[in-house]
Amino acid sequence: MNYNSKHIGTGVLAGLAAALLASGVLVQSGLAMVLYVLTPLPIFIAALGWGTAAGLIAAATASIAVAIFAAPMVAVLIALTSFIPAATGAYLAGLARPAQELGGPKDALVWYPLPDIMFRLALLISVSFVIVGSIIGYGEEMVRELTGAMIASLQASDPQFNASDDFREMLQQFLLFGLPAIQAATSLMFLTANFYLALRITERSGVLRRPRDNWPATLRMPRPALLVFALTFAGSMFLSGPASMIATTFAGALASGFIMAGLAIIHWRTRGATWRPFALWLAYFLLIIFAFSALVFLVFGLLDTSRGAPLTKDPSQNS
Repeated sequence: MNYNSKHIGTGVLAGLAAALLASGVLVQSGLAMVLYVLTPLPIFIAALGWGTAAGLIAAATASIAVAIFAAPMVAVLIALTSFIPAATGAYLAGLARPAQELGGPKDALVWYPLPDIMFRLALLISVSFVIVGSIIGYGEEMVRELTGAMIASLQASDPQFNASDDFREMLQQFLLFGLPAIQAATSLMFLTANFYLALRITERSGVLRRPRDNWPATLRMPRPALLVFALTFAGSMFLSGPASMIATTFAGALASGFIMAGLAIIHWRTRGATWRPFALWLAYFLLIIFAFSALVFLVFGLLDTSRGAPLTKDPSQNS
């Protein structure tokens, strides 16, 4: 990696931009939280457009800035779940090897596959949230406090609401075992969205070296992810205590990858169809409004991964 003035300057500016976006988690307003979702974007842009060195500088600058203006612990938590995954994803996207090594053309390059990037990001996000959970002490005591706070909020908005013991226990169990999976899953989705947006921005700016990926055809999970998902899902069901929460975190992140693969299949299969806008609108509407519909896309992603056949023929060219 070469650290010249352009890399350093770009990385510092991108890091400060990421730190500013990350301040949304402290402000707690609606717009600020939306901006917080875009926290990885400047780091992705810096690394994809100006190289890994710029991305690393951006991640380090953002972490230092948050530590100075917020708190060191906040900086650690955001770095683990946002800054580091963004720099890592961009680094993987910039990896390439001569195609000649694989029996291809002499002057061509083979870029790091998108499915492998997704798989590694899912694992990295999982590890990050496991570390975060160990730092903040995620467990039954914390969940009881969170359950009490949520019930108090519901009672404040509706004075007639009275939480029964069964409701309190059900909510506590859901938060204890469901929240780690949901956090990891949504984090991977937001990270992937920022990755896609950064690729388009750097491509339009003419600074992206990686050829444009056909995301609907290639946004998949690699087949080894099936085994890891099966093991972690089984662990979340049959293990207990911290081991179960760790397995749940990994299963949630991997499930998110398969769900996005299922959505990509919808994008791919509807290409060239006149009803494509309605189909895509309906798919995302169902996913946002009815959480259980995610199971449908999860199954699509799992089946397509197990099939293992690449999607190469454009459906829009079908007769």
